[in-house]
Amino acid sequence: MHPASKAIDNSANRKRALISAALTTIAQISKIGVGFAFIKLVAVYLGADGMGQLGHFMSVVTILSLLAGGGVVNGLIKYIAQYKAKPKQFINMIAVSKAYSLIFCIVVCILGCGFSSYISEYIFKTPEYYWIVVFLSVAQFGFAFTNLVTGVSNGLRDTKTYAKIQIVGNVLVLPVSWILIQGFHFVGAAVSMVLFFSFYSIPALYFYRKSIFSKLRIGYRYQTEGFKRLLAFTLMASVGAVSVPLVEIIIREQLIEHVGFAAAGIWQASIKLSSAYMGFFTIFLAVYFMPMVSEKAKVSEITPLVFKFMKLVMAIFVLGAGTFYLLRQYLIPLLLSAEFVDLEALIKYQLLADFFRVTTYVVSFVVVAKAALKIYLFSELTQGLVFCGLSLAFLNNGLGVQGVFFAGLVMNVLYFSVSMIGLVIYKKRGK
Repeated sequence: MHPASKAIDNSANRKRALISAALTTIAQISKIGVGFAFIKLVAVYLGADGMGQLGHFMSVVTILSLLAGGGVVNGLIKYIAQYKAKPKQFINMIAVSKAYSLIFCIVVCILGCGFSSYISEYIFKTPEYYWIVVFLSVAQFGFAFTNLVTGVSNGLRDTKTYAKIQIVGNVLVLPVSWILIQGFHFVGAAVSMVLFFSFYSIPALYFYRKSIFSKLRIGYRYQTEGFKRLLAFTLMASVGAVSVPLVEIIIREQLIEHVGFAAAGIWQASIKLSSAYMGFFTIFLAVYFMPMVSEKAKVSEITPLVFKFMKLVMAIFVLGAGTFYLLRQYLIPLLLSAEFVDLEALIKYQLLADFFRVTTYVVSFVVVAKAALKIYLFSELTQGLVFCGLSLAFLNNGLGVQGVFFAGLVMNVLYFSVSMIGLVIYKKRGK
């Protein structure tokens, strides 16, 4: 290649990389912003009690957003990145993923609609909101479609498409949520939670229709071997998606019983704030880190990458968390409402816990990228059980909501320590 042509290509690549990075940053800012705005609306119109009452449904929606279509996003990212230079395997993987996701969605929809009254009774304490459960059961088809589109685009490192889907979805959902929560309060907030994830399917459909995949008309392929490989990612996603929200439901029930709805609302507000900013790190690692790890086979290539990203996320988190903590007396009433003033004394536990958790995320993504099912399942189940056990013990000893915050910190420190030991062993064995 002529030197001038090579220089032009390099310049074009740098420009594309900068545009992708800028769009991804805007997407994450928009998602975090909308997440904070939603929490603010709930805090203002429903208060701490309402936040506590809505908590169970928030957990259920979170579970379905992650598991919709089988929770195969990380599997798609892995295999699309792996097969992008092998057209036959590439197309086959997409067709198998479509069939797998459709079957999963149908099963979930049947169960959700069939048991809607019972589910409503448990999460809302009344069967009259069964229709919201039915609405969610149907909406998860849209969740799954978005997951397929973003999984393929991220596997191809087409971060611009993913970013645009996030930005458009976030812009669409905020005014609708505002109208619904302001006008219908509790019901409006519950419906808005479903729409929060549903609206991403609108731009996802637009980009799918514009892509080559729409023209190729890739069908559905039922393949035993392909289903088995995706099942490993479903199990990993299920444990991660179900264990944490399920533990949250158990702890929230105990908080309500021991301290009341307001305390449950304080804790719920904290974990929703945490989810909003931690989402940035999850997506950042899924979009940039995981495809890099999936393409590498040697431990000598993977471990330097792990430590590099670990230092990066630690630095970013310390900067953001430090600023938030110093300004907590102004930011917590601003992001929530004056009703949540008790959170100012407790937020330090959440921030410290999230510091250890975000660092451990890097190691977790290596486990997912290499489909180390047993390790992932064991670690997710263990941390869920430890957190639940510690929280219940502290609650029963009269520590109240502070005990739950402290339990989260202890669990994340333990998880971080075990992950670091595992990483050192992994590096030494060189496998």
